[in-house]
Parts: sequence; C-alpha cells; structure tokens
Amino acid sequence: MANPRVRKYAGDLRFWQYGSGATRIPVIPEPADKFGCQPIEQNTLVFSYEAGDSTNVLSKRRDDRFRQIIHADSNPGITSLSATLLEVPPLILARMLYGNGTSGAVAGDSVVDDSYVVHSKDVPLKLAHRFVMASPAPVVKKGVATLVAGTDYTIDNRQGLLMPVEGGAIASGDTLLISYTYDSYINTAINGGATPNEKFYILGDVQDRISGANGLLRIPQADLTVDGDVDWFSEEPIQVTLTGPVVFRPEEDALYTFEEYEQAA
Repeated sequence: MANPRVRKYAGDLRFWQYGSGATRIPVIPEPADKFGCQPIEQNTLVFSYEAGDSTNVLSKRRDDRFRQIIHADSNPGITSLSATLLEVPPLILARMLYGNGTSGAVAGDSVVDDSYVVHSKDVPLKLAHRFVMASPAPVVKKGVATLVAGTDYTIDNRQGLLMPVEGGAIASGDTLLISYTYDSYINTAINGGATPNEKFYILGDVQDRISGANGLLRIPQADLTVDGDVDWFSEEPIQVTLTGPVVFRPEEDALYTFEEYEQAA
C-alpha cells in the first residue's frame, strides 16, 4: 500500500521581465547564478481560477423533456497568479510606481560645456549625472560669463542638482553651459505612471520538504501589476504583491507546467 503523500513546498522563484523581441531581462542579474538570475525572496505563490461561462443546449421536445439540458459545455476560464515578494529590486520598484525601470553601472568621467535650459529658476536643474566631484570644482557659464558658486547657484553634488540662488545671475529661460567631473555609481532610473502591468517569465526550482522530491515550475508569461497600496514609509519592511493573469503563449503547450522528479532508488 502506497504511503500517503503529504506536501510542503519551498523553493526559489526567479523572475525575468520581457524585453523587446526575444530578450528576457533578469529581475536580479547575477552572473554567478546557474540561470544568471538570482532567486527573489518571496512569501507566497498562489494560483487562482475563474471559471468561464457555460453553454447549454436545451431540448425543444413537446414532452417533459422541453427545455431540459441535453448538452452542456464550459468555456475556458482565466488562470491568475499572485506572488508576495519580500525583496524589492529595481524592476519590482518600477512596478510599485506603475512605470518602467532601468538599472546599470555608470563609469566615472567628465563632461565639458553640457548645455542646459533653465525652464524655471525656482526649481532645481537636474544634471545628467550623480556624485559630482567637488574637485575639480564644477564650472557654470552663461554665455561667455562664468557664474559664481554660492552667489549665482549652489550644487547638490550627490544628487546632481543645480539650484539658482535668488538675486543671482540665473533667470528662467537662460541657457547654461556646465562642466564637471563625476564619480562611478550604480544608477536606477524609473519613469513612473507608464505601464500598469509588465510581462514576466517565472521559473520555480522547488522541493517537497517532506518527501524530498524536487520539482520545476515553468510559467512562460504572467502579466503582473502591484495589488493594493504600498506604504513607502511603513515601519515594517515593504512587501509587494504582484497579481495578474497567466497568459497562453503560442509557442507553448500549456499555460504553465510543473514536473516533479525523484532519483530512483
């Protein structure tokens, strides 16, 4: 008699975001990982199913079978996925802002006479780089005149923001030529409010913690967005729940697959 099979799964989930064409972007790139994508810390993974409409064919016989069901069929339903993540890498941070995100290393360098238009002297002017070096000091010119730091402007070196000083020589509509040196840094840029959902490829390397059996979960495409509100300034670590439908891809045989395997005795 076979032993009852009790299940208790744990596992590593890896997320890739769909890029253009055949490109898949690891949510947490890691060259040392066997898949090139580091597993993301997660708390839950839940599948749900909403049944489709039913189609009934009714009898038109004159006897007691009139309007009785003689054939019934159910249309395909919708399979959805919900995952609660405990880790918030840049591409998931972009989901919190319903936007697009990019992340990459910026090598230190210098720029000379980069042109900027001051749309309003009352708000900071965003430079193209962060971690602007204090030495050599940035040079800001208006035409042929070199402006004076502290009198005409101040610079937040870490954020790369130039702020015109009230009463200085900078006015709205001016064009400035700015030269500076910047240090190396890692940059994450998010354009918020652009895309409410994003397409992900998900791979689950899971194990039944009771039997020791291993399994592979493949979800070729899930269109996910952030479910509910996320408090950025919560006293607790941020948890992000991504939800959305699992999408059937034409090159696949199923919405998702799960294969469990054990080594033969």
